[in-house]
Amino acid sequence: MKTKRTVAVALVLSAVSISSAWSTDKAKTNAGDDMAQHVQRQAVEPVAAAVGPETATRAGSQAAIFGGMVPASTASRTVALAPEMKYVNVASGETVTFKSGGQEATWKFAESIRGTSVDLGVMLPGMPNAQGVRVHIERSRLFTGH
Repeated sequence: MKTKRTVAVALVLSAVSISSAWSTDKAKTNAGDDMAQHVQRQAVEPVAAAVGPETATRAGSQAAIFGGMVPASTASRTVALAPEMKYVNVASGETVTFKSGGQEATWKFAESIRGTSVDLGVMLPGMPNAQGVRVHIERSRLFTGH
């Protein structure tokens, strides 16, 4: 009898916790949009105060899966983009400042379990010389245990 009661309580608690999580995307933020729109907007439009006014380049609409823009002071290195450049190797979780044509953008790469690559022009479409430069993101040592 006690086991049935414990199972019933567990089911009720599960239902209550799932229903609140299920409707999170319908909740309104202080900006007046729903949570899903808010997260999408933040991924595409970094906070100007955090990134800095000197950054003239915005992230592309599909860039959030590879990380996000961060303040330049957090970069571990700087890469100057040149017209003949074909690729850049980065570590998972690394923060890199890309500079070209008087513009700069600092990107913190997400941890990638298997490693991946992306065209820098997808991440930073307005950055001069970014189109056609492949960014090779190494496998994450955090997730692979190496």
